[in-house]
Amino acid sequence: MSHTTKNYLPGLNTFRFFAALLVILSHGQQSLSKLNIYNGKVASILQRGRDGVEFFFVLSGFLITYLLVNEIQKTKNVSIKAFYLRRVFRIWPLCFLLITIGLLVLGICYPMLYHKPYFEFPIWKWLVLFICFLPNLATTLYPMGLLYPLWSIGVEEQFYLFWAPLIKIFRKKVFVVILLFITFSSGWQLIIERNLFHFDTIWVKFFVFQKFYAMAIGSFFGYLLYRYKELYQKTIFSRIVIQFVVFIAILLHLFIDLPYSNLFLYRFFLALLYGLLIMNTVSTKKSILNFEKKPFIYLGTISYGLYMYHMTIDYLLRSIVGKLSLTGYNVYLVSVGYHFFLLLFTIALAAFSFKYFESYFLKLKDKYSL
Repeated sequence: MSHTTKNYLPGLNTFRFFAALLVILSHGQQSLSKLNIYNGKVASILQRGRDGVEFFFVLSGFLITYLLVNEIQKTKNVSIKAFYLRRVFRIWPLCFLLITIGLLVLGICYPMLYHKPYFEFPIWKWLVLFICFLPNLATTLYPMGLLYPLWSIGVEEQFYLFWAPLIKIFRKKVFVVILLFITFSSGWQLIIERNLFHFDTIWVKFFVFQKFYAMAIGSFFGYLLYRYKELYQKTIFSRIVIQFVVFIAILLHLFIDLPYSNLFLYRFFLALLYGLLIMNTVSTKKSILNFEKKPFIYLGTISYGLYMYHMTIDYLLRSIVGKLSLTGYNVYLVSVGYHFFLLLFTIALAAFSFKYFESYFLKLKDKYSL
């Protein structure tokens, strides 16, 4: 999720930031409800954390596939070793740092604050699941608190495990593989959501959040960008009017609570809109909005840290606010203040982490980039 000059595609860092922002706002609002500060009707935009994560999934499928196809074009092959090293250097350092922080905060600070242990389950089982690329199963089985964001990292890791080898093996049939991936991942999502195999609730919860169909749709657009960019630019989908319709449709979804927004077909269509938004932003010279603004580019550059750290900040902020007497204060003012400080401290921590921790590993990652 870093902004580098290699294979840089314009506008995507801004999207990364706003996707992370949706997640932060959503979890901040949940904390306000837990603190009984605000239990009234919540604006839809403050409940769209899941949309932020699904956008990340579409974007991930888009970028990974684009880069793999680019590698095939340049080298006639895919280096699995280089691919996994790039992913390891980007994801693991911050991931395992957060696990360490989580163990310290939940294992030491929580008992001191609440006079009871947080970990009422075998920690070794929890750690094994993280090491085996299954943090999303860990978050399904056990309460994770500030480590909950790691569930989506698990989905990403599972995608990486099979996608790069598949593209390498079938590098002459990439488009066919993508179409099959869309078909099977969508079918599987429908089966799980309707529980046609009668899985236990735990496994339904685990599989329903994998959302490989979002990555499959992103992969489709990533392939399209690399292979047929010029042809796409001549189609109706790249025209200003279509860009406007896509952008407005996404905004309406974010700000209006629709009764059918949880249905799979709706989510599938929404993922297609995300894919079109990404595609039009990076492929067309004329765009309805300029997403290349320096502040947003930087915030997008540190978006991985924003996503990973925000629940740690939220957890600590909630613990502090929970001990304050806020009776008589304006509810809306307190709510805005909570979101403001949550975002401010998260940005500060993510910026510090990016400069003094993540940047070292990103330099190692870049050694294996084309």
